[in-house]
Amino acid sequence: MLFARQLTSLGAAAVMLVPPPAAGIHRPFWGPDGHRIVAQIALSRLSPAVADETRRLLDGQNIPDVASWADEHRRDLPGTAPWHYIDIEITDTSYVPARDCKDGACIIAALATQTAILGDRSRPDSARGIALRWVVHLVGDLHQPLHAGERGDRGGNDVKVTFQGKPTNLHSIWDSGLLLAWGQSDEEIEQSIENEIAHRNDIAAISGGSVVQWAMESHDIARDMVYRDLPQSLVIDQHYADLARPIIRDRLLRAGVRLGALLERTLGGKTR
Repeated sequence: MLFARQLTSLGAAAVMLVPPPAAGIHRPFWGPDGHRIVAQIALSRLSPAVADETRRLLDGQNIPDVASWADEHRRDLPGTAPWHYIDIEITDTSYVPARDCKDGACIIAALATQTAILGDRSRPDSARGIALRWVVHLVGDLHQPLHAGERGDRGGNDVKVTFQGKPTNLHSIWDSGLLLAWGQSDEEIEQSIENEIAHRNDIAAISGGSVVQWAMESHDIARDMVYRDLPQSLVIDQHYADLARPIIRDRLLRAGVRLGALLERTLGGKTR
């Protein structure tokens, strides 16, 4: 009951802070598989103290358990839909807040706000726990290329494609369709990425950078691969899927590494 009241309060605040999307607009997000993989990679990189603090703020749950919380509770969080993405035209080369994040209604602003709440130990644990759920989810969303780059088509939602013989849209296949087509379990994908991390020498560099830089990285991938290599027939063939696979894998890796580093920076040091 307490958690339900917290959701109600957050939803009411969201209505005041963020204008609701236009009627009829619906945008799916990284599927639960991608979000869980990202959170599991992050969890494996947390120090014991920070991992314990995340569990304390989540009432005993681990961050993979709440990775899709923001999607699952969308109906309880009116007005927060724009928090999951930022529409930067692929012809643009930089992030301009006044143009791309009007009234703070975008993933870059939302992630900054929720990270600040999470790191503020003067806040109630209930508020910080909700902020943690948002941070875990939004870092994952930010690394899906079509959550940062688009060409007037709502991040590919309006691009109707055929994949595996079924009608769908470009955004949906990048959310989950291409990942599920690998035919591997979340655990197999996560372990494979963990093995790669163990043998790379650029993980420290990947961990750095700003949220804006992470967003523009996704934007540039949307421009340079997602749209550029899209078959004119809009039938997603094996060639396109093969091009997408290492990119999706790398986005999951980077999101997991960066989420872990962000939580360490935000929750590290003295905890309760």
